[in-house]
Amino acid sequence: MQLKRALEQHIAVFGESGSGKTVMLSSFYGATQEPQYLQRNLFHIVADDIGQGTRLHRNYLGMRDSARLPDATRFAASSYSFSARLKDGSDPKAMKTRPFNVT
Repeated sequence: MQLKRALEQHIAVFGESGSGKTVMLSSFYGATQEPQYLQRNLFHIVADDIGQGTRLHRNYLGMRDSARLPDATRFAASSYSFSARLKDGSDPKAMKTRPFNVT
């Protein structure tokens, strides 16, 4: 039996309107797009839906630069999907020793 080398993780976030769910997600995604993060980490976090990624990053920049909260998404249930991708130029031999592959 061959083990699956790709991992998938599902996380559900629940909370009242205005409790900060969008702020949390925008902060996570936006911070991973910062040049400092990209220089220091082995992985790129990529939004599977480019439009959602753009919206989350725009929310992050508004919070960071202008202390502006994201628009309210009251009564809207949204699903977001991200992929962790290994940076280019990674050592192929080192990839074989990792417990899973990232795509």
